[in-house]
Amino acid sequence: MRRVLPAVLAGAAMWLCNEAFAAAAVFGSFQARGNAERFCTELVRHPELGVRVVAVESDRGRLYRVISQSGDEGETRALMARARALGITAVWYWADAPDPEPTMEQVAERMPAAPQAPAPSEDPADIPTVPQPAPTVAAQPEEEGTPPAPGRDLRLQAAGEAIVVPRIEGAAITMDGRLDEAIWNDIPGHDDMVVVEPDTLTPPRFRTVNRFFYTDRGLYVGVWNEQPPDTLIARLSSRDDYINRDSWTLTLDTSGEGLYGYWFSVNLGGTVGDGKVAPERNYSREWDGPWDSATAELDDGWSTELFLPWSMMSMPRTAGDRVMGIFASRKVAHLDERWGWPALPRTVARFMSALQPMSLPGVVPKEQLEAYPYIGAAVDAADGDETFNAGVDVFWRPSSNFQVTAAALPDFGAVETDDVVINLTARETYFPEKRLFFLEGSEIFATSGRSATPRPGGASSGSGMRADDSGSRRTMSSFQRTPSSVLNTRRIGGAPVIEYADDLDVAPHRLSQPTDLLGAAKITGQTGGVRYGVLTAFEDEPVLKATMTDSLGMDQDVHVRGDGRNFGVVRALYENVGDGRQAYGYIGTHVDHPLRSATVHGLDAQYLSPGGKILAELQALTSDVRCTASLEGMARTRKCDEGMDDSQQGYGGWADFYYTQARGMQHGVRLDFVDENLDINDVGFLERNSNFGGFYSFTMIRPDVFGLRRMTTMFSIANWDNAEGQNTRTGSFFLNTFTFKNRNELRTALRYFPRRWEDLESRGNGVFRIDKRYNVELAFGTDTSRPIAWSAQAVALSEDLGGMSYTAALGVTLKPLDRFSLDVDLQYMDRDGWLRYVWNEADFATFEASDLQPRVAVDYFLSARQQLRLTMQWAGIRAEEQELWQIIEGEDELQPRTRLEGEANDDFTISQLTMQLRYRWQIAPLSDLFVVYNRGSNLANAYDLDDPFARPRDGFGELYRDAFTDPLVDMLVVKLRYRLGG
Repeated sequence: MRRVLPAVLAGAAMWLCNEAFAAAAVFGSFQARGNAERFCTELVRHPELGVRVVAVESDRGRLYRVISQSGDEGETRALMARARALGITAVWYWADAPDPEPTMEQVAERMPAAPQAPAPSEDPADIPTVPQPAPTVAAQPEEEGTPPAPGRDLRLQAAGEAIVVPRIEGAAITMDGRLDEAIWNDIPGHDDMVVVEPDTLTPPRFRTVNRFFYTDRGLYVGVWNEQPPDTLIARLSSRDDYINRDSWTLTLDTSGEGLYGYWFSVNLGGTVGDGKVAPERNYSREWDGPWDSATAELDDGWSTELFLPWSMMSMPRTAGDRVMGIFASRKVAHLDERWGWPALPRTVARFMSALQPMSLPGVVPKEQLEAYPYIGAAVDAADGDETFNAGVDVFWRPSSNFQVTAAALPDFGAVETDDVVINLTARETYFPEKRLFFLEGSEIFATSGRSATPRPGGASSGSGMRADDSGSRRTMSSFQRTPSSVLNTRRIGGAPVIEYADDLDVAPHRLSQPTDLLGAAKITGQTGGVRYGVLTAFEDEPVLKATMTDSLGMDQDVHVRGDGRNFGVVRALYENVGDGRQAYGYIGTHVDHPLRSATVHGLDAQYLSPGGKILAELQALTSDVRCTASLEGMARTRKCDEGMDDSQQGYGGWADFYYTQARGMQHGVRLDFVDENLDINDVGFLERNSNFGGFYSFTMIRPDVFGLRRMTTMFSIANWDNAEGQNTRTGSFFLNTFTFKNRNELRTALRYFPRRWEDLESRGNGVFRIDKRYNVELAFGTDTSRPIAWSAQAVALSEDLGGMSYTAALGVTLKPLDRFSLDVDLQYMDRDGWLRYVWNEADFATFEASDLQPRVAVDYFLSARQQLRLTMQWAGIRAEEQELWQIIEGEDELQPRTRLEGEANDDFTISQLTMQLRYRWQIAPLSDLFVVYNRGSNLANAYDLDDPFARPRDGFGELYRDAFTDPLVDMLVVKLRYRLGG
């Protein structure tokens, strides 16, 4: 009986799903009848909709639509409103639905047929015109604990036989986004997508037909995306921005073995994104390629065309037919769904190793030579400086697996700005690389997943928007993951190593000003299973501007000249791909300077199990730093340990393990073993040394539970000790995200930190214990597909020695037009008992403080290639001293201290501003004209000369006004960069 009743119900549902009737609301349109019937079966649980499947002929072939009967337009509109109330938002009115009586053709279609799972395409245009073997899909058993997809039993597919992509030379394609060239009708179409976000793996509402062909120059892609026109969302943005809009994305594994590849995204309206991808799903957006694309809105949806030149992509040498892996995905913004082919949601272990292979016989990229000359001019009104620069970057690829990149007098002008970060701790702030020369081919130098650049603040482009193209609006996050990387190219051309007399007055911002480069070169390539890379760069002599007081008490400007650094990096990686993946690598870095030189050697290994469930990454490092002791009375911008005039060796590493138990369930373990002398920060990035321990995390993502669209839960525990065995970082964390049917999100977080030792904030003057602490966070965000989205956040955080801090944040995004957007975020923090080091040996103080941080970003697009952008970030802090503390040897806790006679209090204010107005015109792929105005200031502890105690009493209004009217940077930059060759 248990088996008979479900069969009877399923048969009744299928019979209902094949009746036909007049005028209707349409819930979905499918190429394959089997997919339509499955979707219809899901909707039968709402009997008031009366769903049916009908077959119709369109100019794109036969379609199967899931529709509902109604008597007239008024009743249909009412039914559509009812459907939307049930969460079925993709519904539209169909005035010319078939008659109630079935036609003979429909009767014939109801005759029993062979089982189809799913049915093959019945679109005449999808019939291959070239010999093409049918892909074989290997079913995998459903993993234990996997939530069943509603209404179907679709198994995750493994990569099958390669589809053969036709080669057509001499094709004349006008890149306008419209598939109106006759050749597109002769190309096989692929319509095999399923819903992968949320990972229900159900058939999509609308068709997506992907077509591919290639020439000796590159790959052509044409895509038709069926969709009701009134639901299209086309929004323009900067390149690589993640915002919620309709888009189509192709991931292309050019290695053919799941080792490395590229992704290309085209958004409705014309904005593009691209980058690199590494195993298994490590996406980065730092790479930009010279490819072309266009989109077009249609009466039945939208379409896009892409041309991807072979010459811009790395690929191994091959003797036979070249095979690449592909993953096509489509974002439907008004549904907040992502559809993908093959079925590889983010909740499964495999990705790069399970892409759909495609065969491209005879693809042999030709030699490529490109030059990127630039000219630039800058006027800095704050310093009274005028500069003119000219130089060139050269990219030469003599074969598909070898590339040489060189730069002469490279320009890294201020056309991009870093986020404003107020960092009063002893830990360094990480800033991502933004220079094209160092981004090209950088993936070979990444030794583990920890090298990946974090998305700053959960934000995109300085706004509070979620760094994603889905879900709800996000607030700014104060908890950031910092990378651990052997190579951090921001060090090259960064703050100089230079000595200067300590009686000179040097503004703090000058100590971190960048150093000009004379030149740089990079070689990357592959031989068999070995990939390699070599990087070298040479700095110009830095000049430090300072002020000295002469014998008459007058200030005079002086310039201190130093020596530039020389950088060298070598990388080799051997990869073995079979059922799984193993990789073994070496990396070596060297920085040479008369005052400080550093050498780092590293070994790394990666392992991916055959089923993709286990991923392991290991890194071992050793460093050797040699310093020349500073002369008495001299200061240095990059210091060595006290009295150090010889070498210092350090050792360490880390190990990361991930186990995917089932779809949507993952365990992770990260371990660190770093001694107190390991120092890779001359050309790498490591937040701290003297670090032993790790953390465990468990993540579970479940779609369609408890009446929610999706629920994400993460639990983790962490513990690290220093080399003395003192616990320095420990805690347990519990985070939940609830996504509702209307795409709004509620996020909660509870973090607990037991008592621990603090060994960094005293800057080498001792250690002390801090109290147990906790953090409670509640945040809410609305659907970003709507013209107005907002987010709010409330946080309560206990301080190190007691006291509480409270944070409130509010943000709004306005997108009334595709060409215009406004992002506003405001964050306010009220602190009580804020512990800070006061720059005097072992002295500390607690403060009562107010912290206000607004952010504004305005974008207007004259076209998809011309953008006018205004961004402003300001951070203001007003802090009043509460209690004085000091470290006393032999005492675990900080001890109170009394103010010395004549000692000033430690009240302080900070006012830091960054503003940029930028016009960008993309003349051609990777060819741009920039006109940029930058204004910035940092008034930290800058008291009024006439009244040294005035500024601590200033309000936020005065602090912002002074930051704006007293800039450290007041610069106009014009830069033209043009791509030649290719």
